[in-house]
Amino acid sequence: MEKINNISIDQISLMVPIKATTLGNKQIPDEVQAIKHVFKFNQILGKPEKQNHAFNGYTDALRYGTDSAKILIMWSWKQPWMGVSTVFYGQGKKLYESLAKMNDMKVDWHELIGKICLKFKGHVSRIDVAVDLINYGFSVDAIANKLKQGKYQFINGVTKRAIGLEKIKTIGDSGEIDTIYVNSRQSDSFLRIYNKRKESLSSKSSGYYLMAKNTENFIRIEAEFKHREAHRIGNNIAELTDARKLYSFLANRITQHWILIENDKEKK
Repeated sequence: MEKINNISIDQISLMVPIKATTLGNKQIPDEVQAIKHVFKFNQILGKPEKQNHAFNGYTDALRYGTDSAKILIMWSWKQPWMGVSTVFYGQGKKLYESLAKMNDMKVDWHELIGKICLKFKGHVSRIDVAVDLINYGFSVDAIANKLKQGKYQFINGVTKRAIGLEKIKTIGDSGEIDTIYVNSRQSDSFLRIYNKRKESLSSKSSGYYLMAKNTENFIRIEAEFKHREAHRIGNNIAELTDARKLYSFLANRITQHWILIENDKEKK
């Protein structure tokens, strides 16, 4: 079967500061309207639905899409200094991009992130980067076993220091490992490698079901960047002079944090 690889932004959250120092409990910040305009939310997704609650300290939220494929815009009238947070969940981002394409509207993440970081003085608060490797013959279970046996190890791509097994966790069932985690979810950088084929085949409603059915093997490498690292990545993206370099930049960012090598041959 043909080998296929793809890199994408799976999920992203962005924050824009609110200029007003105080807000009324029914007041919507001007920045919310500005965000709607930048992302063309109403043209692409229709009118949002006001939510009865928000989270992470925010008091108000608007939802675009559905519960299973949503985008949230959140703010706090009690604490305007928290800014306006726009959260693209994985399925919500796909819905947004699909509907934009159907309406012949371009979604340029380099341009959008640049506007948030440069024009609005905001930042990226979280960005998840997904790399799909299809029909490459990779097995998550085999990788996990070779890590345990000391045949493979993860190293930091910048310092070349080994990442100890104590920072690596695995989960699976029926005696087979399906997922490898590197680092803690609470850290600024977190890696997940998992059997995407098995996950996708577990539900026919999965957006990847048909693809997975027609593949021999399919693993996903998912890097989750938050807090200071997400801020840096957002600023770096905004400063890119060539939008075509966005995904090669993101791939490079992953390898700055994690490289898998064979101990006996000292190669990737």
